[in-house]
Parts: sequence; structure tokens; C-alpha cells
Amino acid sequence: MEESKTSAESKLFHFDKNSKKASLKPDNRIQNRRNHLFKNQDADDIKRNRDEHNVALRKEAKNKKFAKRRNYGGNTQSDTATIQSTPTEKIEYTIEQAQSMWEDEMDIMDYFKILANTRFELTHFLLLLELIGSKEDHKILFAVVGLRKLLSLIDNPPIQNVIDANLLPQLISLIGRSDIPRIQFEVLWCLTNIASGKAEHVQALIDKGTIPIFISLLGTTHRNEDGTETYHNPYQQNIVEQSIWALGNIAGEDTYYKAMILKEGALKPLANILQNAEPNSMLARNCMWCITNLLRGKPLPSLEELFYIIPIINECLKSNDRKEIVIDGMWSISYISDAGEQAIIKMIECGILEPLITHLQHSNNNIVLPCVRALGNFVTGEDTETQTVIDAGVLPYLHALLSHQDNAIVKEACWTLSNICAGTINQISVLIETGIIDKMIELTSTDVYEIQREAGWSISNATALRDTDIVAEIVKRKGIEAMSHVLTTKVDIKTAVVILEGIRNCLEVGQQSFINEQGDNEFALILEQCGGLDTIEQMQEHENQQIYEIAVEIIESYFQVEEVDLDGDADDMLLQF
Repeated sequence: MEESKTSAESKLFHFDKNSKKASLKPDNRIQNRRNHLFKNQDADDIKRNRDEHNVALRKEAKNKKFAKRRNYGGNTQSDTATIQSTPTEKIEYTIEQAQSMWEDEMDIMDYFKILANTRFELTHFLLLLELIGSKEDHKILFAVVGLRKLLSLIDNPPIQNVIDANLLPQLISLIGRSDIPRIQFEVLWCLTNIASGKAEHVQALIDKGTIPIFISLLGTTHRNEDGTETYHNPYQQNIVEQSIWALGNIAGEDTYYKAMILKEGALKPLANILQNAEPNSMLARNCMWCITNLLRGKPLPSLEELFYIIPIINECLKSNDRKEIVIDGMWSISYISDAGEQAIIKMIECGILEPLITHLQHSNNNIVLPCVRALGNFVTGEDTETQTVIDAGVLPYLHALLSHQDNAIVKEACWTLSNICAGTINQISVLIETGIIDKMIELTSTDVYEIQREAGWSISNATALRDTDIVAEIVKRKGIEAMSHVLTTKVDIKTAVVILEGIRNCLEVGQQSFINEQGDNEFALILEQCGGLDTIEQMQEHENQQIYEIAVEIIESYFQVEEVDLDGDADDMLLQF
């Protein structure tokens, strides 16, 4: 063997003749088999929807953390006419004092002011249980205020005690006390906090038929001649808001419960409330949060319902800058984008791209993450939609996010760009010209596997069209080395397949257009020099059939091998590269 041979040519690999590994004579390439394995990837195959790309924030436990909220009021906060209690002076009265302060001619709301500043303890539960069955309104008010305060305790609220005492039917019946809105409101507050409990607590509420009741309370507004909606009195808005809170908690517990709420037709009334809510108000905040819970996960609402709510959410994002509303609004858009192409087209038509792209540079990561995730779904569709997103100016923002300090955001930006890399030649060329591909290649060396994975997908996708100029630019930027490095990490099977296909794409272009004077495929030499060939050779031992087949096909098709008979034993062969 001549010393001038490359290191690849001088290596010897020992294969058993019965093995299914590569064992070809020089230049004996099985073209038909290669053509069979070397298939063009359809855009639908290399563009990945969010369903295939699960991330931590979509996991059930994390969802529930953000999906359920308790309305804390308890004994440390005063009670006002609004749902959002605010800190105030210390409690003044014991329950004995509060009971003794009722007078026959007293207005019940004056008595409520006393109860609002009364301390209730868990030891008073039996007294409250007795009073709630009274026929006297002030005693009923006393009981429901006390129960609400106990159920608002941060630690160990007596939710199970309420259920075990069979109080739910009594509480639900008191929702009908529209003659005393404060009783109605306090009862709803109790039920809201029960809905913030465990799954069995929520199920107990549902078993009593509360979902249709809560939804029926959403429509207690008056429509004005100008089309706006107002409430007959301040308490009605509070009752509506408390019903929203209860529905949001139920929807946040389980997708099955969420489906029940959607089936009862809650989404459109909620959309109408959001549309008419004062900007940045608690009503707007709670309504947007509840809607987000109804949009999260499957089943999604019908397209007709989504088409109804999309422009309303878009206007909400334009008129509200309260952090919580913007976060929930962006997550809502992200969840709607999971519904597919028709929903995405509708959002683009409504102008949703502008707030999505603008908020990519927001300082709050909880706003940036759903924005980039939604945009990632936008570019999973047709190339025309991807081009619309590009034309809206998204690339500079995504490029900047590749250097973000939050790894989750970097990963999402890589995923979004990987789908753009699966686009047209012109779209990929822009990614090269703007330096985005260079950054992707750099990110394959990061120590965060999830980012390596997405960067590797991006590079591989960019080679899928096997365009000579594009592949040459990627190879020049050390794309083969980058993909080879990803194969040496704790790569999952699907990613390994994608990376191998990307390397194979490069080798095919090299075979067609980049043969040097010695007749060698220049891109194959790069693969050998960076150690990628060694890795692929080892993958012939992989237990996954698809990985094994691609590895064998690469070696058979792009590296000359010859059989050497040792000691006359045909069973032992050396394959010489």
C-alpha cells in the first residue's frame, strides 16, 4: 500500500463475510439500491409540528402549575366588592363579637362590612355548617363569608370537609340568590377555591352540574345600542369574573373537563367578555387566562370557534400591556397555531404576526417563549406561509434569539429555524447570507443536547434539496463536521436518522459535483478527516434497522472498498478504504 494514501485509504476494517455490513469490491456500486434508499424527503416529513417536539413547559405537571389559581382572601385581607382583595388593616372582630353585632334593622351590606373584618378559624367549621342552613339571610351571609375565608387559606383549606359534609348542594342552590348579590358572589368564590383543589374535588363539583351554571352566569350583561356590553350593577361583573375563575380552574385540572366546558359553549361568551373588558383590568386578565386554559392541549375548539376568537385575542394584545394578559394571550396564539394550516392562515390574515414578532425582543422570557413557539408552528405549513413570516421581518429577531441566555428560548428558536431550513432554495439562501446557518453550526458544539439536536436538524434540513450551491456553502462552513459531531452525542434515534440523511445529502452532491483530480469525492474526504466516517462505521452495529441501513448505504455508495483474502480463508475479509 502506498504511503501517499490518505489515512482513510490506509485503514483496515475486518468484517465477517456473513455479516450484513458493507463488503463491496472497488467501484462496484449498487446504484438501484442506492436510489431506493436515497429518497427525497417531503417537506411534511422534515418540517416538524409541535406534537412531535414536546418541551418541558408542555408537560402535564408544569401545565397544572400555571393552569390553576386560588383566590386568596382569607383572614389577612379585606373584602371589597371586587374579586381582587387587597391588603388592609388587621382584623377587628372575633366571631362572637360579629354574631352579637347584628341588629334587626341593619342593612345586610353593613353587616357584611363587619364580617369582612372578622377572623374565622377552622374550629368554627361546625358553626358555619349549622348557619348555612338557616332561613335568615344574615346568618347565611355569615356562613358563606366564613367558609370562603377558610377555603382561601393557603395551607390545608378544608375542601374535603366541605364535600364530606355534603355542603355542595346547599352552596350551589345559593348561587340563585340574585336578590343578595353578595351571597351569590361569596358562594361562587367558595366554589372557585374548591375547583382549585385536587382532581377528586373538581370531579365532585362537576358531578353536581356546576359547569352549565357557571357558563350561564357569563351572560349577565346588558348590550347597549353601540354594541358594547355593560353590567347592571357592580356585583354582576364580580359574579361574572368569579364564574370565569371557576371555569378556568376546572379547565386547568384535566383536558376531559376542558372538553366538557367547550362542549357547553363557553368559549364565545368568554370571547365577548374579553372584547368588552376594560384594558388591563382584572376582568381582562382572568378572562384571558381562562381562555388560555380552554385552548391548551387537545381537544381544540372547532375551527368556527377559533375563527371567532382569533381577531378578539389579536385586538386584546394590541390594547393591553399588562404582563399577565400578554403572557396568556401569546400562549393562546401558540395553542391555536397547533390547530393547523387553516387556523394559521386566519391568524396571519388578522395581523397576528406583528405582535408576535414585536414581542420576540421582550425582556420577559415568559412572553418570548410562546411567541417563538407559535412562529415555529407558522412555518411548518406551506412555503408561501413561511415566506409571509420571513417577509414580516422575523429572521433578525430569531437570529438574535440564538444567543439568548435562556436555553429553552434558544432551543425553540432553533426549532423554528429548522422548519425554515426545510423551505425553498431562496429561503435557505437567506439563512446562509444572514449568518444564521453559521450560528446553527456553532450551536452543534454547545453542551446542551436539546440545542445540539435542533441545530443538527436545521443543518440537515438545509441539505434536503441537494442544491449544489447550498450544500457547497454548508460544507464550506463545516456543516459536515457539525453533523458528525452531533452523531457522537447522546443522540436519539430520530435525530440520528435525520443527521445521517443530511450527511448522505452532502456526499451525493459531492459525488455529482466535487470530485478532485485524484477522482475522490471531496466531501467524503472531509467526512473521513473529521472522524464522521468512523462514527458511521460503528453505526452499522446499531440495533435500529433504519440507522443501520443508512450507515451501510453511505459506506457502500461513497467509499470504495475491496475484499482481501487472508491465508486462503474466504470467511475472513479485509475491507480497504
